[in-house]
Amino acid sequence: MIHSPLRLCLTFSLFLILNATSSWGQWLDWEMASEERLVLTTVANNDDEEKDIWTADLNKDGWMDVIVVRKEPFSAPTEPPKSDLLLLNQNGVLVDATATYAPEFLTNPSFARDIYVTDVDGDGWDDVVVANTFNQQPMLYMNQGESAEGEWLGLLDESAERLPSLSSDQPLICAIWAGDLTGNGSEDLYFVNYRVNGGGGTAKDFLLINDGTGHFVDDGEARMGDLRNSAFGTAGQIADMDGDGDLDIVKNTTLYNVSPWNSRGVIVLFNDGEGQFNNWQNLVPSSSPYMFEVVDFNGDGWLDLYVVDDGSDKVLTATSRTPDESLGFDVVNLGFSSSNGFGGNVHAADLDLDGDIDVVVSDVDVDIPPCNSGRRMAIYENQNGTFADPYGNTNFDWVTNSYDVALLDINNDGLIDIFSGKCQGYDIVMSANCALVASAADYDLDGVPDACDVCPTNPDPDCSEDIDFPVVETGHSMARQWNEMLLASIRGDFARPTVHARNLWHSSMLMWDAWSVMDPGSCPAFLGMDYDGFTAPFDGFEPANSPAEARDEAIAFGMYRFLKHRFADAPDADNLMVGYDLHMTTLGYDINFTDTDYSNGDGRALGNHLAAQIIAFGMQDGANETNNFANQSYEPVNEPLIVDLPGNASVSDLNRWQPLTLDLFIDQSGNAIPGETPPFLSPEWGQVTSWALHSDDLTTYSREGFDYQVYHDPGPPAMHTNDGSGTSDLYAESHSMVAQWSGMLDPTDGVMWDISPGAIGNRGAFPTTLATYGDLYDAENGGSPSPGHAVNPATGNPYAANMVPRGDYARVLAEFWADGPDSETPPGHWFTILNYVSDHPDLVKQYQGEGDVLSDLEWDVKSYLSLGSAMHDCAVSVWGTKGWYDSSRPITAIRGMAELGQRTDASASNFHPGGLPLIPGSIETVEAGDALAGQGGVNVGKIKLWAWRGSSVINNVDTEFAGVGWVLAEAWEPYQRPSFVSPNFGGYVSGHSTFSRAAAEVLTAFTGDAYFPGGMGTFEAPANEFLVFEDGPSIDIELQWATYRDASDECSLSRIYGGIHPYFDDVPGRLMGIDIGLDAFERSMSFFGDGSADVDCTPDPGTCSGDLDNDGFIVIGDVLMFLGDFGCTSNCVADINGDGSVTVQDLLDGILAAFGEPCP
Repeated sequence: MIHSPLRLCLTFSLFLILNATSSWGQWLDWEMASEERLVLTTVANNDDEEKDIWTADLNKDGWMDVIVVRKEPFSAPTEPPKSDLLLLNQNGVLVDATATYAPEFLTNPSFARDIYVTDVDGDGWDDVVVANTFNQQPMLYMNQGESAEGEWLGLLDESAERLPSLSSDQPLICAIWAGDLTGNGSEDLYFVNYRVNGGGGTAKDFLLINDGTGHFVDDGEARMGDLRNSAFGTAGQIADMDGDGDLDIVKNTTLYNVSPWNSRGVIVLFNDGEGQFNNWQNLVPSSSPYMFEVVDFNGDGWLDLYVVDDGSDKVLTATSRTPDESLGFDVVNLGFSSSNGFGGNVHAADLDLDGDIDVVVSDVDVDIPPCNSGRRMAIYENQNGTFADPYGNTNFDWVTNSYDVALLDINNDGLIDIFSGKCQGYDIVMSANCALVASAADYDLDGVPDACDVCPTNPDPDCSEDIDFPVVETGHSMARQWNEMLLASIRGDFARPTVHARNLWHSSMLMWDAWSVMDPGSCPAFLGMDYDGFTAPFDGFEPANSPAEARDEAIAFGMYRFLKHRFADAPDADNLMVGYDLHMTTLGYDINFTDTDYSNGDGRALGNHLAAQIIAFGMQDGANETNNFANQSYEPVNEPLIVDLPGNASVSDLNRWQPLTLDLFIDQSGNAIPGETPPFLSPEWGQVTSWALHSDDLTTYSREGFDYQVYHDPGPPAMHTNDGSGTSDLYAESHSMVAQWSGMLDPTDGVMWDISPGAIGNRGAFPTTLATYGDLYDAENGGSPSPGHAVNPATGNPYAANMVPRGDYARVLAEFWADGPDSETPPGHWFTILNYVSDHPDLVKQYQGEGDVLSDLEWDVKSYLSLGSAMHDCAVSVWGTKGWYDSSRPITAIRGMAELGQRTDASASNFHPGGLPLIPGSIETVEAGDALAGQGGVNVGKIKLWAWRGSSVINNVDTEFAGVGWVLAEAWEPYQRPSFVSPNFGGYVSGHSTFSRAAAEVLTAFTGDAYFPGGMGTFEAPANEFLVFEDGPSIDIELQWATYRDASDECSLSRIYGGIHPYFDDVPGRLMGIDIGLDAFERSMSFFGDGSADVDCTPDPGTCSGDLDNDGFIVIGDVLMFLGDFGCTSNCVADINGDGSVTVQDLLDGILAAFGEPCP
């Protein structure tokens, strides 16, 4: 369907007008059951192809089966044909049986647009007719019945011998229906055709007459003449509309006008009783119908219609009929706001078992991308022939986008369920209305009908439904338990690195303070401290019970209240809240204790007080938590890139961030993001109160009246120019390296790498200028050259070689470091690494590798404060940088430069100084005769890349991988899930690089050892299991790192393999991470004390001479200020001893003597 821009505008405007808030309440209850009732093997669970569905009992076992035909979305044959899908119903579970019973669905892929199931040869077994587009002939799969042993034999393609070759017109078929039109007792076939040229042209439908044996002839011209004509025919049915005993044809013609109708509308072609069609009637002239359903809606015995219209859906109720001449209808425009008017499929069934027929509309227009443009499946209730919208615009969990649905009783409980083919995958929506059924199935014989039984295979009538709430072990310290609960909560929330770095910091301060207020040798980091004008009141604490008990109580109650607040609106909030409550119960604590008065020494009250103050602090710290962290000023300058469409013609500035429009955006935690074009996440985060970031490191910029605060400003990134001037060559080189490394993601290319610490790691200093950043990498072969480590210091032996395919290693890197093994976001991922280190049997828990061995609790609270504060400061610095520089991602840059051409060969016709550089074997021009040249050479002169072939070539992510090959640069996509593609925030600088390097510095400093315990950290990626959006790795891969810095470096490289960052995003992030990590750790140290003496924890900023930056502590920031003033002899800031000059004596007397201590 090609809609004109005017029609799209008018339709969208009408949708906005009709989209008013509904006051309807719940009608029927529905439950999502895809996980337990759908098993797929030949297609992916997140299958993103266009889908049309039919249901029938193909194997005659009494359970309704499902067939799904698939093609690429939208009307452009840029992808190959797709396999179709057979789901056999096995006792209420739809199981993919394609390979066994319909193998030709896999070997004969189709451009299918519709499907119909009927018995064409009269043998009592239903056969399958597939209607195809893009010049592909229809297909007829004959049901082979069963063997002598009673085994079903499946479906066999007999198209060649049973169907004629359709040559009277180009087969661009949108719809198929069957019925006995000639009266010989056999099913004839009617195919509705279309044209794609809105400027003219008439399509011819196809009428295939059955000879009685299931063989067909094309007899449409003789029987129908010009009544075969369609403009844009998208639907057809066969029914006795005029009540004369023969079947008529109902079809639509829309979008533009052709003769003989000279109008859009729903057309009835009257059968004269002999299978000839001469008379016709347009039931809804001048409307824009796309789909319809023919049903007797009011129970009067006459057929009515439900019409899905581009404007407002309509119900046509029959009022009169004159056989073979005319029909009369009352037409009601429904105007329901829950449907946006675009043309989705419509199906009818008695959903509430009241005797009249209800409807379900799957409202995705199959020709206007993106699929998920605010469209939603709708269910309408028939109330004695009048339709109501009982659900309105309420977003129930079953309200999703849908290409098509099937209405069937999946579990044979007497209720109609819904099978939905969505933009991404499939939903099974079960009717949970067992009270409607007089006699329902009871599989487990527990007296509870299956439709109402939360555990239908458990004969205990009092059984409980399994709930996926987080559970943590109680064998760890109290701080570790609640840190694990926080990480589980992050996994159940939207993937927001900024928000969760802040959560990790706030929780770490809470737990540290709960410990430190009962330790005279250390100081609380939050209570009583000034954070940008916020000071949490604290009057000291003397526990009424033992310090160990009071600390556990304070941590548990504080974290419980904190998490209940911070994750109240998480997508998985219901399960999270259950997990918090049950863990408190497991610990023996009363969640109803809410007192915050800790003056009597009650640790529970101290925890409640800490949580209340942390929460209050967060409501005013600049994060805009009160408005769900919404942006206050930032607006993107570029129009969104529709990822599914080639090119990037809409981009206005290749240096600025571009939103992405996807059919469905699913973040790194697996949560669907509302809307298909997510906004920039946290571009104003530089305003958020930090831990150890200092005003000396701050640069403030202003744009559109808003101040962007940038700490540790790295300066501008490489910038693209259309004339190739300035740093444009570095911009093109860096993004081209992303494309080159994309071509290294194939495990079958024969390249083997040793990824052991003996071969990789131990890198030296990083380049520090934009012009030299590229020296860190091997653009041609991948990776970053490094000497490795000669021996494992823990064993004294060399590291064993670890040879793996480069393509597997690169893919595993991209997936592992994308968001952590369980989607905790990058800052949370490093907490899992810290916990892994803490659990290592070779670790001795000595702070900085010296002194007494710490208890598990002291180790945890100190390490969490050190790491959590660094992660938060990284988020503030990085996202302040991202917001100001607003830098583009590789998908914008590569597609955008490809639009311009190539910058290497000035003599070629596709030369453009702002285009991509040509690199033989990696980036080349499409030449005539090239496999990518396209029909008529349409792609000749365009740029092609040797790169990962993309998600579109993968039919089943569980068994297939894309590999690499030549792809058009205009359609390049990074190595990411097709529902993600790139993070929804600017690229410069890399958050992963900054978080990881800061974390590596903190872990190195805190443990006192650069190496992982035992000299090596590892992570296992099992063969054919670990990768998510394609099969792999091909062998078991063990990632190995000698040092924390090695792991950090590997994380940084992963983002280039993944197509997320060019190299100029990476190196400055690493450099920032070093400074931020060390500064954060130095400030954390100042609260720990040395464990040998009581500490006065009342800082008095400005009164101790060594506190040069007036933050109340003598730490690394003061040293840096001293070094900047060293040698001064007049008006010196760092003249601590007052002798008129800044010398070593000032350092010794004023700073080193009290280093790490708060001012008295």
